[in-house]
Amino acid sequence: MQTILRLLTPIIIIVGSVVSLSADIWHDDFDADNPDAWNIVGNDDVWQVEDGFLRITVDREWAVRYDLYQLTAFESPYRDFSIIIKNIGGDKIRLGFCVGRRFPDTPKEDPFFYVFFTDEIRARRFDGKGSSHPFHSRLSREPRTRWDTDVLHTMELHFNSGLFLLFADGEFRAKFQDRNFNRIDTLGFVVEGINIANEWVGNGWVDSFSISGLNVTPEVKVTSTWAQLKRR
Repeated sequence: MQTILRLLTPIIIIVGSVVSLSADIWHDDFDADNPDAWNIVGNDDVWQVEDGFLRITVDREWAVRYDLYQLTAFESPYRDFSIIIKNIGGDKIRLGFCVGRRFPDTPKEDPFFYVFFTDEIRARRFDGKGSSHPFHSRLSREPRTRWDTDVLHTMELHFNSGLFLLFADGEFRAKFQDRNFNRIDTLGFVVEGINIANEWVGNGWVDSFSISGLNVTPEVKVTSTWAQLKRR
């Protein structure tokens, strides 16, 4: 029991510190388009808000590799936060949430991303417009583990000064630290469309998204409230 407590204590402390930073929670049920909060980087046809879901469609002819649905409701950089995503999954594509940043010593390279897919964590460089590259100048820190979960009821991600904690369907999944990630420049959903193979169409979906810990300004609160009123 003492061994278990020693393992869990750092997780409890970090999660508690992120959540306690702010009682404000910004939430999107995807009941209506919210261009003030999200920006499509890449193919506009990939991302659609329909029937209370963020829906993703990838046609094989589009040559989609890594397209980005970027959160813009808050100004970057982001330093400490907690994210909860409800009902996320895909069929013949892989859908995840990414955190990324650019580095001043490699300004011409695409941003460095950790992508939290439903079945693995992957480190990639991409521009959000289809291209993707492995890392050459930096060592990624994500665990080399895959899980047999194409769909998750809940994905929960906590970030604190380079420390990442991931929970899936209420169970602890992964913990790793990258000291180069003392700040985050980009947050958003990312679709990997290279697994369609001989199928012509792949689909994905997200039910809702919540983020806490960031400084929710009055302007952002007004934008969020107005978006909710328009849905009714």
